[in-house]
Amino acid sequence: MVAEVGNTTLAVFRGTAANAYGDLTDVGVPYLTVNQAAPTETAKVSFDPASQTRRTIRTIMCVVPSWADINDDDTLQDERTGDFLMVEAIQRQPTLGLPGDIILTLRARSGVTIATD
Repeated sequence: MVAEVGNTTLAVFRGTAANAYGDLTDVGVPYLTVNQAAPTETAKVSFDPASQTRRTIRTIMCVVPSWADINDDDTLQDERTGDFLMVEAIQRQPTLGLPGDIILTLRARSGVTIATD
C-alpha cells in the first residue's frame, strides 16, 4: 500500500492555461493533489538508432493510491523536488480484493514551470 511508503505529494495539472503573456501552455491548471505518492527513479539502457550509441534513459516509477484520477495527458509536479513529470504509462497493481494502487511510468520534463511551457 502507498500509505506506508508515500514520501511526497504530487500536484496534478490538467488541460491548458494561459501564461502572463496570454500564450497557452499545456501544463494546465491545478486539478488534484495526491498526498501519498512514492516515486522511484529507475535507469534503463537503450540503443539510440539515430546516433548509433547506447544511452541511459532515466524513468520514474511512481505508486499512487487507487482513488487518484490521473490521465496520460496530465502534467504532474513533485512538490518535494519541484520537478515536472509527464505520464507515459498507467497500470493498476493486480489484487484479489479491493482495487490495487496505480503504478505510473513517468518521464521528467525539463524547462517547465507553471507559467511557461
